[in-house]
Amino acid sequence: MPDTPPNDEAHRLQVLFNLDILDTPPEERFDRITRLASRLFNVPVALVSLVDADRQWFKSRHGLDVLQTHRSMSFCTHTIQQDEVMVVEDALRDVRFVDNPLVTGEPNIRFYAGSPLAAPDGSRVGTLCLIDRAPRAFSEEEAAALRDLAAIVANELAAVELNRALLIQRESEAGMHALIDYMPEGVLLLDAVGRILFVNPAAERIFQRSTADLLGQSAVTLLVNRDVRAMAPPGGLPNLQAIETLALRADGSQFPLEFTINRIMMGGERRVTAIVRDISKRRKLDDSNRATDERRRKYFATATHELRTPMASVLGFSELLLKRDFDPATGRELVEIIHRQASRLVALINQLLDLARIEAGGKESLDIRPLAASALIEQTLAGLVGLGDTARIQVTLANTLPPMLGDADKLQQALTNIVSNSIKYSAPGSPILLDVAPARRAGGPALAIRVRDQGIGMTPEQVAQVFDAFYRADNASTAPGSGLGMTIFKEIIELHGGTVELSSTPGSGTTITMVLPAGVST
Repeated sequence: MPDTPPNDEAHRLQVLFNLDILDTPPEERFDRITRLASRLFNVPVALVSLVDADRQWFKSRHGLDVLQTHRSMSFCTHTIQQDEVMVVEDALRDVRFVDNPLVTGEPNIRFYAGSPLAAPDGSRVGTLCLIDRAPRAFSEEEAAALRDLAAIVANELAAVELNRALLIQRESEAGMHALIDYMPEGVLLLDAVGRILFVNPAAERIFQRSTADLLGQSAVTLLVNRDVRAMAPPGGLPNLQAIETLALRADGSQFPLEFTINRIMMGGERRVTAIVRDISKRRKLDDSNRATDERRRKYFATATHELRTPMASVLGFSELLLKRDFDPATGRELVEIIHRQASRLVALINQLLDLARIEAGGKESLDIRPLAASALIEQTLAGLVGLGDTARIQVTLANTLPPMLGDADKLQQALTNIVSNSIKYSAPGSPILLDVAPARRAGGPALAIRVRDQGIGMTPEQVAQVFDAFYRADNASTAPGSGLGMTIFKEIIELHGGTVELSSTPGSGTTITMVLPAGVST
């Protein structure tokens, strides 16, 4: 009787493949469990079976010579579709297996009992099963014992996954330490009372002190104003706030210092990372350059703050994994945190590079060509399919539209930022209206692209800041984002000689209109 794959079969198979255990050599930690199961239940055959797309493969087999069988004949395929122990007391009396080749021929299965094996995420990837060539009963007490043994096998599978993740972390450790060592800014790691636990070479240069001289000192002894409390976790200022003060070098000379703190938990204990910078050169800038420098400093300071948040998590949690042994569930949770923060770091770097390229290249970097509005809209929506819920976007195009004049890739990026925000900040199923119509502007013909949603909206104060780099109107929420999307959007439109209008009402939604140069209709 053919099996019916579970609804999450694709995910289950991916979890199994990620364990990287299929077709690996025998291991004593699994073999001792099947030997114990054979003795405990007085059966000739005990197996640790893993079920992939078209076979069941035996990671451990006691009392059976074959290494695998086809999935269509597998008893275990039925077992992984349930949470409880599956028992077949007499296969010749079970309509599912009466004509099964494993029953009618070798190994002549008459009795089968199997308990599903769960991967760390709960996916059932295989079984611990018992086989006998004679029919027999199987009590509730025996089923409970089989479940307990299966849980031990599942723990070993979790250990396999954790060891694989740890190996990846160890391989990246050298690169991570090199990154810290070559950072131009100083890095300090402090304990719960502000004592220095770690410094990088840049911090040594900034304070003109050796690592041996700095370790164990209270961080506030490096500052002229020793009332600054933000260097210690219990009190002081919030995370990621840049503080300027005067610091002391080894010879007693003073210099202006900026530091940024981030409080983290490591091994259940409070820790603080402090990023320190010698800002002497900045203080010496001419008045004529000061305003420009201040703007750039704030931008890059904020950018580096944003980068350090996920970086601190990656460093802290990877160090925990390297220095301590955790149970499989905790270890997996730490690895998942590292993966999320690393993904966030990559996304933020990509957006920073986008913004830098746009600002550095200017209008000369654009590939201006006549573009059909319908094609731009179609390509934008196709790129948003991964966000889900795109079916609620209602597109309206005027009957006759002149071609817009622009860079196709840049305009698609700008429109994607706006529409994805509407999807993110409006209720699922609520309509998002996207319409395109001819417009007029002082420089000649134009097209107006308008995006309207019924989302959370913004206050006038939020509207006034929404195009500022790193500003997020939803700072108190958990919605993902870096605060660069709207900045990049506005930069692109203005580089095209276009204009942006934004109106919004809290609780009623937001409307954004971009007016772009157009050619002459043909």
